[in-house]
Amino acid sequence: MRKALFVVSIIGLLVSGYLFTTYTTGGPIQCGVGHGCDTVRASEYASFFGVPTPTFGLLFYVLLAIGVIIRWQRGLLILTSVGLITSAYLTYLEAFVIHAWCFWCVISAVLATLA
Repeated sequence: MRKALFVVSIIGLLVSGYLFTTYTTGGPIQCGVGHGCDTVRASEYASFFGVPTPTFGLLFYVLLAIGVIIRWQRGLLILTSVGLITSAYLTYLEAFVIHAWCFWCVISAVLATLA
């Protein structure tokens, strides 16, 4: 179980790192199908208090990896609960407020759910 959670955290770091890089440089996001990623990035929900949303994903996945390494059971429960709630909220925003889907954001939400 610990190995699987660590793998999820590494994949999440890669996804969040990619999103962070594209959000902060303004470069194009390779989104697969459609232009949903650019729409999500251009929305008012792309940052929180001026901090790009992928920054919080990076923090989440770093803490997740550290928590797995140091066997921080109670902290992991709290962290994964917060990650799940946050991902659910952001997915809700994509579906019902922004009306666009970011492929990478959905991947991150799935990873947070798996955690």
